[in-house]
Amino acid sequence: MRKNRQMLSSVGWILGGLLLCASVFAGQRAPGGALEGRITDPLGAVLPGASIVLLRDGQQVARASADESGRYRFAGLAGGLYDLRVEREGFAPRTISNVFVPANAVRVLDVMLSVGPLREEIVVTATGTEVPRAQLGASVAVVEEDDFRRQAKVHVLELLRLIPGLHVAQTGGRGGQASLFVRGGNSSFTKVLLDGAPINQIGGFFDFSTLVGTQIERVEVMRNPNSVLYGSDATSGVLQIFTRRGREHARIPVFGYAIEGGSYRSLRQEVSLSGAARAFDYASSFSRYDTDNHLPHHAYHNGTYAGNFGWQPSVASEVRLVLRHTVMALGVPNALDFYGIPDDSTMRGRETYVVLSGRHHAMRRWQNQIRFSSVHSMSRFTNPAPTGEPFDPFGFGPVYLGAPVTIVGGNGFRVSGRAILDFGGVYPQTFVTDTVRQSLFAQSDVSVGEAFTGTFGFRYENERGRSGAQRVARNNFSYFLQGQYNWVARLFVTAGVGIEDNAVFGVDANPRVSLAYVLRRGETSSWWNEMKLRFYFGTGIKEPSIFQEGSSLFAVLRRLGESGEALIARFRIAPIGPERNRSFEVGLDQNFGWNHARLSLVLFHNRFENVIEFLSRSALVQLGVPAEVAQATPFGANVNAQTFRARGAEVELLADLGHGLMARGSYTYVDAKILRSFSSDALRPSFNPAFPGIPIGAFAPLVGARPFQRPPHVGSLLLGWARSRWSAAVVGSFVGRRDTSTFLSDPFFGPSMLLPNRNLNPGYQKLDVSLSVRPHDRLTLVAVIENVLNQRYTEVFGYPAPKLNFRVGARLNWGGVAAWRDIFR
Repeated sequence: MRKNRQMLSSVGWILGGLLLCASVFAGQRAPGGALEGRITDPLGAVLPGASIVLLRDGQQVARASADESGRYRFAGLAGGLYDLRVEREGFAPRTISNVFVPANAVRVLDVMLSVGPLREEIVVTATGTEVPRAQLGASVAVVEEDDFRRQAKVHVLELLRLIPGLHVAQTGGRGGQASLFVRGGNSSFTKVLLDGAPINQIGGFFDFSTLVGTQIERVEVMRNPNSVLYGSDATSGVLQIFTRRGREHARIPVFGYAIEGGSYRSLRQEVSLSGAARAFDYASSFSRYDTDNHLPHHAYHNGTYAGNFGWQPSVASEVRLVLRHTVMALGVPNALDFYGIPDDSTMRGRETYVVLSGRHHAMRRWQNQIRFSSVHSMSRFTNPAPTGEPFDPFGFGPVYLGAPVTIVGGNGFRVSGRAILDFGGVYPQTFVTDTVRQSLFAQSDVSVGEAFTGTFGFRYENERGRSGAQRVARNNFSYFLQGQYNWVARLFVTAGVGIEDNAVFGVDANPRVSLAYVLRRGETSSWWNEMKLRFYFGTGIKEPSIFQEGSSLFAVLRRLGESGEALIARFRIAPIGPERNRSFEVGLDQNFGWNHARLSLVLFHNRFENVIEFLSRSALVQLGVPAEVAQATPFGANVNAQTFRARGAEVELLADLGHGLMARGSYTYVDAKILRSFSSDALRPSFNPAFPGIPIGAFAPLVGARPFQRPPHVGSLLLGWARSRWSAAVVGSFVGRRDTSTFLSDPFFGPSMLLPNRNLNPGYQKLDVSLSVRPHDRLTLVAVIENVLNQRYTEVFGYPAPKLNFRVGARLNWGGVAAWRDIFR
């Protein structure tokens, strides 16, 4: 441990010294301020002859044309705010507002023009550097701040439903545990980042129900494994959240206030303040959301503070501090459809994220960044007293039964009876998870010409905490090397390798390579426009959670003392290993309709191996564990045993229909299948006498069946309209039937309350409608109706979701440069 800390300290001093020394050479000096850059299309081709107009306070200050290399330059400028307007025939014009040019320094601003009205995003998550999405072989989706506003969504998870390849499942109403499944992978297989810092719990779990849209500027979702850049937990994909910055370089801050209220006594309020003063910028928000929800004992509270504070000592250097703190409380009535009466359990949680980063351009083609992050997650689940009718079937103490219910599955099967809701024991019962993840990260990017960029980096991470009675303390190290190559703005290659040195399973290497080849470049004069082929291959890994490590065969044997150590040495029992994914993807992107529409087709194949399962002693023997070792465990242990695959296809259509109308639709097909399992259910399935001959996985899927909660068919639809002061949106989610279980035991601990797994959870369709109007430039009125069809459905079987509900509210903004101008107009 001391050696690791010394290494961390040395690395920190070296990297910090590098950043500070480089800042001595920060920026080129110029008489007066200067603004320069390069004009390109989304594929990186330069656009000579583009017209660039520089404006200040609405008045033209200077005009220039891009030279043969696409470059422009304005010199001798007074420090302050400018607007930059760029135009070129055949491309959509673009205006960039509030460009800050410092006095006596050079501001570099490259501008990308889109071919047609479709939005072309610059993304970071796929490569760790800013790259136009058109140049990527990976599948990356972007959710902008405007999407939150136009659709009037409270939680991030609501917007994730529109992205192909993703499935969101939430237990009940607002605040119920929400899981994200990417292309058939497990819910713990997605790395979640906040401004580059990992915020998953140890082992990959992340509850999306706590993540509201407060202060979020953008969300990027990569639907491919990327353990090269992000190490453990980036097994199926990566989701990165970017915090909004203060953008007004003026002394007058921008103040915002929003209030919404509606069904189930829901009330949401948010206040925000942002601005800048000299080299400092700031943006800070606090929101509070309260609702009684639609079920008894299901009240929810979420209070979130988010802040982003930056300091630019020069044009080439930046230091930034990001803070996010969430406190939540939730009543947990359990699966009301299964028990008929609400449980009295509660959940309380607290999340604190701190991200401190520094970035410096030592020169135009060399950029360095260093980042420290600290993530503290705490949750406390409390069951104060048993709920239900006491029943003692065998004279060993009572269990507590729910009310008589009839459960009907989406597959047409049904059962009636009562299930065990609570077990005997000492109450109140409390389960606490309390973890801290702190990391130090450094990355350096070097460009060679305009065609090649090399990236290398290092990450140290300290993980510690407890889950129930089990505790861990880990020191992990990661190293990565990546190259990006652009061949004549037609072929784009990204390749890299990451080395993970994990405290649990040791050293593991993960490669990836992606290709994007432009078969046809876009031309506004043609109805068929840009056509691009994509390919991706990569591997991903996930480290074990606290419970998985603490209950692993290796850990169980070590706790036995000398006898266990002897068994480990004799039979060479290794620590539990990482869960793995090997992923392939091929895709085609076709723009058409004079670049007003884009069709994307993707085929993917994920093979998940070494997935951790808890096996009984007899199952351990069947797996190949020596009988002497298996018998030494009290009940069994966690081992790497399961294999499953998830392959499928995604189709997405995006269209700008003109006159403020836009449409987006997606469909995802997932063929997921358990290929290998040694769980108790897989080896000895349950049988309900009411359904003779049908094997049932009571707690885990059977071999040959689909993993639980993986719908084979998922679709989404978005119709949006925005003109002048009005905007409206219709959002639809369409989810097919899913395999799952009731997970129930009858009063005699029997299987009579189980139903066949296949297609057990019914499919559903959910439509939401939102409308907003701006009666004044600083005031927006909002109305939202969710579940317009008033459909009764369950995202997680047994947990009814809200039926038709509504919210209305208002948003007020005041301040900034615009307000100052209005005062003196």
